[in-house]
Amino acid sequence: MKKFLTAAFAFMALAMIVTPVLAAGNCTVDDPSGCVPDSGITSISGVFALLSKATSWIFVVLLFMAFIFIIMGAFTYISSKGDPKLVTSAKNYIIYALIGVAVGILAKGLIYAICSILGANCKLLF
Repeated sequence: MKKFLTAAFAFMALAMIVTPVLAAGNCTVDDPSGCVPDSGITSISGVFALLSKATSWIFVVLLFMAFIFIIMGAFTYISSKGDPKLVTSAKNYIIYALIGVAVGILAKGLIYAICSILGANCKLLF
């Protein structure tokens, strides 16, 4: 189980490192202007749009990880054969996964609430 979690974490970390490098594919030595894309942030609404996009991607990763932990909890629960220690462990997997999803939803809502309070043009992306 630890090996699987370590491998999954390493894969996600590698994907987070490699993705920006692959996205900057139009960068050349002769014309370095393509290396840094124009962010398009000209107002506070642009900042919140960027935050919303970033948290949307993080939320997708969070949902994927929560799904994996719920499956692991269900598998542990089914294979526990009534062992109280394994049943407790399985319930904790599921509870912590659901708590993680709830925290992710609250984080998305917090960004929208702050955007609304500041009077920026908010567009909630899920």
